[in-house]
Amino acid sequence: MKKFLEASKKRIVIVTYVLLFCMFCFFSFMDLHKRTSDYAFFANKINTFIKNAHDSESEYLCSRLVNYVSTIAKEKNFAELLKAGDTKELEKVAQPIFHDFGKRYVPIISVLIYDGRGKLRYHMVPPSIVHEPQKLRPHVGIDAFATKKYTYGYETNIVPLYFCTVLPVRDALSKVVGTVEIGVDLSFFHYNLKWFLHDVRTAIFSGGRLLEIDRGNKTDSAEFVYDYYKRLKSNDAEFFNQFKDRIDFRRTKNDIQLGDKYYLVSTSQILRDNNGREVGKYLVAYDMTELRNRHWGYFYVWLLFFAITACVMLCINLVGFRKYEHIITDQGKMLAQRSKQCALGEMLGHIGHQWRQPLYNLSLIVQNIGVLNQFGKLDDALLGKQITQANQNIEYMSNIIDDWRSLLMSGSSRTLIELKGSVERAIAMVAPVMEQSRVTIVNRITTPVHTMGFVNDLVQLTINVLLNARDQLSLVSGERFILLSCSEEAAGGVTVTFQDNGGGIPDHLLKRIFEPYVTTKDKADGTGLGLYLCQQIVENLDGGKVWAENRSFELDGETRNGACICLQFTRTTEGGKSI
Repeated sequence: MKKFLEASKKRIVIVTYVLLFCMFCFFSFMDLHKRTSDYAFFANKINTFIKNAHDSESEYLCSRLVNYVSTIAKEKNFAELLKAGDTKELEKVAQPIFHDFGKRYVPIISVLIYDGRGKLRYHMVPPSIVHEPQKLRPHVGIDAFATKKYTYGYETNIVPLYFCTVLPVRDALSKVVGTVEIGVDLSFFHYNLKWFLHDVRTAIFSGGRLLEIDRGNKTDSAEFVYDYYKRLKSNDAEFFNQFKDRIDFRRTKNDIQLGDKYYLVSTSQILRDNNGREVGKYLVAYDMTELRNRHWGYFYVWLLFFAITACVMLCINLVGFRKYEHIITDQGKMLAQRSKQCALGEMLGHIGHQWRQPLYNLSLIVQNIGVLNQFGKLDDALLGKQITQANQNIEYMSNIIDDWRSLLMSGSSRTLIELKGSVERAIAMVAPVMEQSRVTIVNRITTPVHTMGFVNDLVQLTINVLLNARDQLSLVSGERFILLSCSEEAAGGVTVTFQDNGGGIPDHLLKRIFEPYVTTKDKADGTGLGLYLCQQIVENLDGGKVWAENRSFELDGETRNGACICLQFTRTTEGGKSI
């Protein structure tokens, strides 16, 4: 991972932003998950509240009806009138009940009184509701005779669905002699729920459809409450008709989008009759737009935070990398200057070493001319011979100067360079030094191979590797060898190896041997820049790559161990095209 990042600053930037984006996604989705959980929790709370509100309102309404009607029945002697079968008197005392409920904001749609034999003795239903009195057989009232207690549930006799409360009528001996059934329009629950929840819409789903209000129905109540309840119920029914086909009744809650509004539609409240049979569902739509907008508002804050952070990180990266490049450039200049100084010093040492023998020969020639002249033996032929020998030594010294000077001139543009000639030239330049150190160079590079690079790149690289190997071999007793070989790869690559029998590179330095100032010699003897310069030169070659290994090789029938510097580049034709 470290090498991957160090290979290019673009990778550092990309990895930085990928990590930043992953961090943003993690925290934003964690936040959204929490808020979604809060939304679900809130939705469940609303469902629970709706159920509790409906159940409590049902119980409260039933208690009100029972208390009021029980008091009326006791005061008006309903039990005695039912026993006597006095229908007219019963109708006379029961008639005010309907109007009294209207004053109490309870939308009563029917009042039915049965005697102990189950015969209908009185019924009050608005004339606009078509019905046949003799066919009215409510199921809720059956339990009142058996349990002698009031009961309530949902009925489907008079209208498609209504809330029915039945209370028993007892005589002085607590015997049930009849029942009073009171039917309440479901709009009562629509209105009362609006007291608890703001901007709530309700509807009843029964028989596979929404129950809507018949706008032609009129009541005998002088109060406006029933018509007001009907109007509320009708408006809510129109609201649910816009998306009733999108409601999934298998789920307890649905999220419905209507325009720019979001509604939580609860279907958890099931309406049952007194036998526990499902007769409908109570639908409640609650406006969740504000809560959802707040949730997404926090997400947009996260998005804005990410954008600002990304911009800040980009600025930091740009400034940091520019500063980093300045530092690297300055360090590169310092290393280049020092390497030039080191190369210049080594070059002067090699020039001095290679000049020493021809200078000695020139000194002998001069001395020989003087001695011959002193004894009178210097003739034209002998003088010409001595001058020729002197000129040969001077030419040799001049060639040495030209070779080393051209080595330091790399040129300003890349060109086609050849491996075999460059290696032979490098060997010739360091041959005197190698001979002095008793190092034998075995060159097996016989095939001319071309690649693109700067002039003398391969010469300088070969010299650096050979001199570096010479320094290591100087510590070895016995025979000292450097083996140069070359192999061509199938994909057009060329691998050149420089192997010696110097024992190899320590394992802890093997991966760092091309770093600046890393050396296997004493600090007083080495600068650690030789192989570093080799790596810099290799970067100029097409597909250039260099690495170090410890390996063995066969030479003169013997196995020898040492370090191996491997150079790899792309082969190029003489026309300048890569293979």
